[in-house]
Amino acid sequence: MLDAARCALRAASPAPQDEETARQQRLGESADGQVRAEFGADGRLAAVTLDPRLLRLGTQEIGEHVVAAVNAAIDAMRAGAAPVPAAGDLSQLTEQLQEVRDTAVPRLGAFLQTLTEAQQRMARGGGR
Repeated sequence: MLDAARCALRAASPAPQDEETARQQRLGESADGQVRAEFGADGRLAAVTLDPRLLRLGTQEIGEHVVAAVNAAIDAMRAGAAPVPAAGDLSQLTEQLQEVRDTAVPRLGAFLQTLTEAQQRMARGGGR
């Protein structure tokens, strides 16, 4: 059962990604790439980049493009991230399950062996 639990935890862990793939999942653009918004790994807005050519537009239009880029980045994050517990948490739990298996299973085996021997002695009529 412990092995099955460890396998289930491994299956639930998010697949490792390279940094570029992860960064792309937190990036949004608007105005044909002239406005870019990027969220950090912590889920907070990390950067907004404006192409200097965009500055010819009015502030209202620039603001609309910024909002569109930020919303596109949010959509990209939501599409790329399933609600899975953090990998660090799962790896710690996996380690704990491994430790339980490595220590408890041999102890239980020894305990069952002792019970079996006691049962055999009682069946033979030996009191001790």
